[in-house]
Amino acid sequence: MMQRRAFIVSAASLAAACSRRKRVTPIAGQQRGVAFDAFRARAEDIDLASVRRIGASHVALFPFGYMRSHRDPAVLRLDGRRRDWSLSDDGLLAVGRAARAAGLRVILVPTLADFVDGHWRGEVHMANDAEWAEWFASYRSFIEHYADLAQRMDAVGMSVGTELRMTVQRRREWRLTIARVRERFHGWLTYAANWDDYADVPWWDALDLIGIQAYFELGDPGSADDALRLSHLTNAWQPIKQQLAAVSALKRRRVLFTEIGYKSHAGSTAYPWRWELEGDIDGSLQHAAYEAAFRALWSEPWFAGFYWWKWQATLRGDAERDFTPQGKPAEQVLRRWYSENPADW
Repeated sequence: MMQRRAFIVSAASLAAACSRRKRVTPIAGQQRGVAFDAFRARAEDIDLASVRRIGASHVALFPFGYMRSHRDPAVLRLDGRRRDWSLSDDGLLAVGRAARAAGLRVILVPTLADFVDGHWRGEVHMANDAEWAEWFASYRSFIEHYADLAQRMDAVGMSVGTELRMTVQRRREWRLTIARVRERFHGWLTYAANWDDYADVPWWDALDLIGIQAYFELGDPGSADDALRLSHLTNAWQPIKQQLAAVSALKRRRVLFTEIGYKSHAGSTAYPWRWELEGDIDGSLQHAAYEAAFRALWSEPWFAGFYWWKWQATLRGDAERDFTPQGKPAEQVLRRWYSENPADW
């Protein structure tokens, strides 16, 4: 069993760490992003030129860590524990080089994989302060490793965490974690909050952007009529947009969708986060969902951009029903909005 270590952060040490943070230029413009999936791909299959051709300006890469259970305080890296080249440090650096060669900017979004005990990363919860101290010490080692990697790969930004709902009220620990990341990585920082709890994060002021995993429930339009579908989905965004704008104004930070996506099957807009749900193939619903999101948000000055889940290096599995827009009507939505709105940063 790992020995538990006391973890005490004094106000002085926290202030010193914060004072060493590198200033980040305020972020303007919009990121025309996709989440890039090189999983199980060979090095020679990594084609980022296809991403650039749709008008994208950024790609997000997702290195994974894991815990043995949602109550285990040890956070481990997958690098070296799986045969997938693309998740190794060398693989991530190679994909980053390929992205830059294609004229794309890279962000890194380290993420804890869901657990073998059936729990979600948002359920990470320790029993007491001693276990929380051990968890944050372990998590800090994990995220600092990827801060170093982001700096090596010339990434422009990174997330300090993803969907860790039950950890965010540990304010002192998170502020120290962010300060430590800033010492190692000089790009902008965000945190990828879940779509239903982003307003509850108490330390947005320590970051540069409000990151959201934007799987908002938009309901099922039902009708097969494309115009009615688009109207339903666009209207569904209105109350969501109002809250996003209010939180952005309150926290004085712009909003970035670190993930957004819809599967191309019937009913996919009702619960976009339910990746396991299936239905009849319906590319026109995915098309309408993409179009509605752009119409609702793209012109808002507080909105910093999309990362669409998920562009695959090599199509696999049931891609015709999956999240990828590749070769589907939704790809044309991306191409039109991204190409007609060139990046200004």
